[in-house]
Amino acid sequence: MTLAPPEQPVPPAVTVVGIGADGWAGLPDAARTELIDAQVLIGGERQLGLLPASCRGQRVPWPSPLRPAVPGLLAAHAGSRVAVLASGDPMFYGIGRALTEVLGTDALRILPHPSSVSYACARIGWPVEDTEVVTLVGRPAARL
Repeated sequence: MTLAPPEQPVPPAVTVVGIGADGWAGLPDAARTELIDAQVLIGGERQLGLLPASCRGQRVPWPSPLRPAVPGLLAAHAGSRVAVLASGDPMFYGIGRALTEVLGTDALRILPHPSSVSYACARIGWPVEDTEVVTLVGRPAARL
């Protein structure tokens, strides 16, 4: 009788790395390793500009409008080791939601960075859970 090898977990298709204004210097080792090892780096021009030359993957800036482009962009790089850069916490009004909707949670590894809300609350001494947050990203300012 031959025993089958144990099933190996399927690695995530995409790693999402939250990056702050402090750029490379503010990233933990795990995030740096993912970015160095990525074959494709997707992010905003500003975020891609924060990466050192040691991140040799193909740099792909997000097109505008972003959300409708997500499925096609991910499909174009299927099979590659993809890292997506996000501002701060990707799951707090960030690209993490769009990626989850397209790929599902099992296909993602998310390495968050503190959000701008966390930084603002820390600076002024407000508890995050007591702070009402409204986003205008991708929305008309009149809704505020």
